[in-house]
Amino acid sequence: MVGTLFNTVAVAVGASAGLALGARWSTELKDKIFVVLGLFTLAIGAMMALETESPIDVFLALVLGTWLGHGLQLQARVSAWTTPSRDASSSTGQGFFEAMMLFCLGSMTLVGCMEDGLMDKPNLLIVKGTMDLISSAFLAATLGRGVLWSAAGVLVFQGALTLAFGWAGAGMDPALIRELSALGGVLMLGIGFQLLGLRAQGLPQWPLVDALPALALLPLLRWVHETLPF
Repeated sequence: MVGTLFNTVAVAVGASAGLALGARWSTELKDKIFVVLGLFTLAIGAMMALETESPIDVFLALVLGTWLGHGLQLQARVSAWTTPSRDASSSTGQGFFEAMMLFCLGSMTLVGCMEDGLMDKPNLLIVKGTMDLISSAFLAATLGRGVLWSAAGVLVFQGALTLAFGWAGAGMDPALIRELSALGGVLMLGIGFQLLGLRAQGLPQWPLVDALPALALLPLLRWVHETLPF
């Protein structure tokens, strides 16, 4: 849990600094940093996505996961809570969800929690936490107090993953980790475009929340794929 605790504190410190100093940063500077964050997220997402060796599994997981998420109206429910108006609570909720997706998706989270839980090695999460320290400061300056609240979300999410890996007592199949990482990379591409202020044609925002069930469906699809005789 050392890595998760470090990551949580890093996000809280970075977000607090962003909230305190954000007013001193010019809008032009914040916009430029935001573009850099978006480009960097796109680059990381692309590298992760290209690691897949079973693109059909990732594709089907995304399609079926988005279909399931749409049926459950996940994106609509989140949007109803985060953007009912332009008041502070709306922007706070939006900031929380965007920060959570940025901080908690990706191979560094999954593999870092696995190493911390199974081998008591927090190194990777400490590296990730240092990156999140910088990102959270500029995110909080732009998205507001919700980014600070995401520190608690990081603690719960990464803490639960770390404890789950520790309880399992055995490493996850490296091939599954790779494919989950690739799927997370595709979602991170969406986050990157969203950070850049780009929109999916005909949609008010990228349907990232609807796509999240894909992470749960991918292990099942891989099992089916490996079980089939062809």
